[in-house]
Parts: sequence; C-alpha cells; structure tokens
Amino acid sequence: MTTYLIVAALAFLGLIITGIGARLFKTNRVQAEKIAGLQNQLSVLCIGAVGTDERILRFEQTLNKVREHQNTLDLGMGSHHSYDHAIRLARKGVGINQLIDSCNLSDEEAHLISRLHGTDVQNVHEMH
Repeated sequence: MTTYLIVAALAFLGLIITGIGARLFKTNRVQAEKIAGLQNQLSVLCIGAVGTDERILRFEQTLNKVREHQNTLDLGMGSHHSYDHAIRLARKGVGINQLIDSCNLSDEEAHLISRLHGTDVQNVHEMH
C-alpha cells in the first residue's frame, strides 16, 4: 500500500509539474510575442525619427538661407539709407568731407552725390 501511495503521490506530482511546465511554456510564448511587438514598434519609431531628423536638417538649411538673404537685404537697405541721407545733406550744401564722415561713403561716392545733388547743381539749373 505504501507503494501505491508513493506511485499516486509521484503521479500527482507529475501532473503538477506538467501543469506548471505548460503554464511556463504559455507565459514564455506570450512574452516572446510581446517582445516581438515592441521590437516592431521600436523599429517604426526609429524610422520615423530618421525622417524627422532629415526634415529638421532641411528646415535648418532653409532657415540659414533665409537669414543670409535677409542679411543681404539689410546691408542693401543700409547703404540705400546712407545714400538718401547723403543726398539730403548734399542738397543742404554739406561738404564732401562731411558726407564721407557722416554717411560712411567713399571719396568717389561723396563726389558723385555732391555733383548730382549738391547746391552747385541747383545753381547751374537756375542759370539755364
């Protein structure tokens, strides 16, 4: 009878071990599926991040071009403003040296503006 109890206990123990093994196998399979799903999601995120990086790079390049263009326009407007100011001063009879100093003009620019817009030109026009 002791052998029957031992055999019954071993059989019961075998069933328990088989049940635990089946649960572990099922749990392992579910976890493997979850890991595969997470790896797929991570791959999609990485691909999206690469695309975003490229778009950001293109945006930064475009922004730099716009900044350079704006700086060029600002420089052009600055000289235009200097010329306008120099013309007003020349019409008031300001000398060439003062045009050079006040408006940051070259000697040639100051002479040209003085000849075209200076008070001597107005006197010549009044004579004709």
